[in-house]
Amino acid sequence: MSGPSPDPALRRALLAARDKRERRGASGDGTIVVSQLQPEEALALDGFLSPRRPILPQGTLRIALSQFEAALRSCGIEPRAAYERIGGRPLRNLPAERLARRELRREFRSWLDHHEVVRSNPALAEWFDQAVRQGRVRSEMRPLVEQALRIVGALPAPEPTQRTVLATRMLDGDPHGLDVDTPLHGLTVSLLQAAASLGVGTPPREVWSAWGVLVDPVSSSVAALNLPLIGEANLAACVRAMRGTHVILTYGQLTAEELRWPADVLCFSCENPSVLVAAERALGARCPPLLCTAGRPSDAARLLLSTVHDAGAQIRHHGDFDQAGVQILRDLEDRYAVAPWRFDIESLCKALPALGHDPLEPRPETLEDAVEKLAQPLPEELVIDELVSDLRLTGDDIT
Repeated sequence: MSGPSPDPALRRALLAARDKRERRGASGDGTIVVSQLQPEEALALDGFLSPRRPILPQGTLRIALSQFEAALRSCGIEPRAAYERIGGRPLRNLPAERLARRELRREFRSWLDHHEVVRSNPALAEWFDQAVRQGRVRSEMRPLVEQALRIVGALPAPEPTQRTVLATRMLDGDPHGLDVDTPLHGLTVSLLQAAASLGVGTPPREVWSAWGVLVDPVSSSVAALNLPLIGEANLAACVRAMRGTHVILTYGQLTAEELRWPADVLCFSCENPSVLVAAERALGARCPPLLCTAGRPSDAARLLLSTVHDAGAQIRHHGDFDQAGVQILRDLEDRYAVAPWRFDIESLCKALPALGHDPLEPRPETLEDAVEKLAQPLPEELVIDELVSDLRLTGDDIT
């Protein structure tokens, strides 16, 4: 920047003028206001502007932006250069920026409305309409949206394909481009979910599956004991042959063939593998069906629970007496009509004195309130003997 530098005492006036110029754009005008003028500011402004009335200390300066800039130019000072020097950054034109953003949004929306994949699916067009209005999809996301729409347009796959293979083929050889933690995965799943009219809560793995895409069929698994699967399919036969010892079933195995479950068999569910292991050691083949969610249920665990629920069988669940454990229970209740298994306020209140803990007074109204009042979480391992005893009694009734 060249030219003379303004008097340092003009700093506040220059900052006010810069802010006004940015808000009004290149040709707009407005009033600069600087209050509580210091003596050196009043003196500098009085000499700089030569007003009809003197500018006095502790007073307020009010002057048109155009008039202030004319005074700068009369002193050989280019206003823009002065503003950028005093602000330490390039001068912005906010009205022009807003206009450019509006035009970009208009172009983006027009591009979306005319995109072949969007036009061919009314449900997808409706999803985008809502997402754009709500600000969940914005014009600056266009490269991401283009990738997602390219993937949606290539589905369903002619034959089942793994998600990593799909990503490699569609995303310049990047097998991790559609990993769960990527923005592209989240957007693509939302689009596929909308295009197939699937429920909002549909797990991503199920969404991909509906479009012929397999999601790592090996890593998601569930541990179970004595599952009474019926039929002559390979998995059912293998599980029956393993009766008395636990099995680890992957999502791929559970989806490879139809799972059939008898409607009149009670199934138990626990949160921690230690309960399943204790039941296996104590009861072996006499243990009733038991599966382990291992914390929050995996996709494989959900698939198995869904099979049991769809068959009309009852599921009873126990977990850790803490916030996460109760959240898991509520989720299972909502999705699979699970009933608590020694996992309610009454069971907790009975267990506390037996474990040497103080009772909960006054008695909580909900299980959520109860676990919130606990001095420390109560893991289900502390009541593992009672759980195994329940399984033993149920197993005796079955046999």
